[in-house]
Amino acid sequence: MKTIYKYIMNLAVGTLVAGGMSSCSDFLQEYSQDLSKVESWQDLDEVLIGSAYLQPSAMAATGRNGDDIECLHFMSDEIKQTFVNEYDNHNYQSTMYSYYTWQPEMGYNPLKKYVGGDDNYWNNLYGKINVCNMVIYLIDEQPENDKDDAVQKQRVKGEAYFLRAAYYFLLANMYAKPYDPATAASTPGVPVKTTEFVQDQEYVRESLSTTYSRIIDDLSQAESLLNGTPVKSLHRATYSAALLLKSRVYLYMQDWKNAARYASLTLDQNRRLLDLHTKTAGDDCVYLSSPETLFSMGGYRIADIFSDNVDDFGNKLSPHFCVSDEMNSKFSAGDLRSQLYIGKSEVLGVSPVFIKRNGQFSKRSTISDVSSTFLLRTPEAYLILAEASAFDNNENLARTTLESFMNTRYEEAVSVSQSGNDLIDLIREERAREFILEGHRWFDLRRYTVCKPYPWSKTIEHAHGYYAATGPWGIKEFSYAEVFRLEEFDEGYTLPIPRPVREFQPSIGNNTRPQRDVVRVDRPDDTGGGGQGGGFPDLEW
Repeated sequence: MKTIYKYIMNLAVGTLVAGGMSSCSDFLQEYSQDLSKVESWQDLDEVLIGSAYLQPSAMAATGRNGDDIECLHFMSDEIKQTFVNEYDNHNYQSTMYSYYTWQPEMGYNPLKKYVGGDDNYWNNLYGKINVCNMVIYLIDEQPENDKDDAVQKQRVKGEAYFLRAAYYFLLANMYAKPYDPATAASTPGVPVKTTEFVQDQEYVRESLSTTYSRIIDDLSQAESLLNGTPVKSLHRATYSAALLLKSRVYLYMQDWKNAARYASLTLDQNRRLLDLHTKTAGDDCVYLSSPETLFSMGGYRIADIFSDNVDDFGNKLSPHFCVSDEMNSKFSAGDLRSQLYIGKSEVLGVSPVFIKRNGQFSKRSTISDVSSTFLLRTPEAYLILAEASAFDNNENLARTTLESFMNTRYEEAVSVSQSGNDLIDLIREERAREFILEGHRWFDLRRYTVCKPYPWSKTIEHAHGYYAATGPWGIKEFSYAEVFRLEEFDEGYTLPIPRPVREFQPSIGNNTRPQRDVVRVDRPDDTGGGGQGGGFPDLEW
């Protein structure tokens, strides 16, 4: 039996920084409970389940749990605050303030005070990478009593490679600039560690091209190891999941041929789509047993912020967030998603709220079986194939692929005739509609800024509301909102390296982010102020 103190991976940049584990000994103790008694592949399989996969979240639990990477939703153009009341059932108004307003540093609350927590995502992802490193190192040494043991060991190893690739991909798209093939070799990526042993060293960021090469290498390992192995659950990495994630990585790299190739390979495994003609408003449209679900991990807690509520005193409380005006306007009347993905809240009739993955009041006690930040579905393979083909001078394939997908999303049959940038615009708009609040939009907005055939960016405004006590009961009502703006091609599309990480490992450096000043103040008597920040939701009191 191996002692954990010899083999535990001490990735200082990930889990031993201030604000993460409280001390080195705590970190070793936590993981020694899982790994110090490894005697079989089954033990490592359990370690993967409990410590390497993103965990689901209970939508109605007190406080936030699970591994949802919520900040992705708050930085994009998909949501806005409602300003109806101060009710905020998960305290996102405070904890997401720095992300929502694109501040130069994370970890600040609305009072502009540093409260920490900006390293939570970094620590969590690197902590899971640590576990993957250990599983990859130990799995080959586990005993084999029969052929099934050999197959299961192969599956466990493949899952670990898949997860490590996924986490480095997330880190690279949060803490490094978008991948530009012309500059990736000289652009800092993220620190990468794949060994299982302790290294007492100063960490630096490898180049973005090297970071992505390592991600592709891990996915190639996963692809080889998971091909032909048994599928335990769609909550576990599979061969199809590896193909689709690899296709996504190539798309971000602007490697159109390989992106199209792996999207096609994914569709060879499963090309089924959920026909939205079979759904009615209020039905979940993303769920584990859907014919188009390939893999999911994590939770869908973000759906809960669009739920209104009734408190213990019978007071009806409005959701604190709505779907943004611009996102709402992307859905046309003939688009089935205009009634299935967005709609009205069930208690107060607040509109538009997100109902695609239903987090409404009557369903808030459920645990989501799919994720808002790591869900792999066949529509992505269709849309990657369409986009990559369009950029690779195969517009006929792009159009026919897009039609096959869109015919399951619109009331009437769709005929795609666009070409050139108009075709690309259609594909990008379809991605925005189809993947609303699935974690794609922020990453898409990033990569469009460096897309060499057709670069594109936009201005986004977010308004953060403040509330003041009024009346004899001290009830807080909306007072004013500070509006912040993300400019076109803004450096704010890349997160800063968390402050505790920089302080612990100065060699990692930081990303440049501009100062974010208030561009205007909106008040209750304003008509909206324009942009993403202004406007009030429709209410049916």
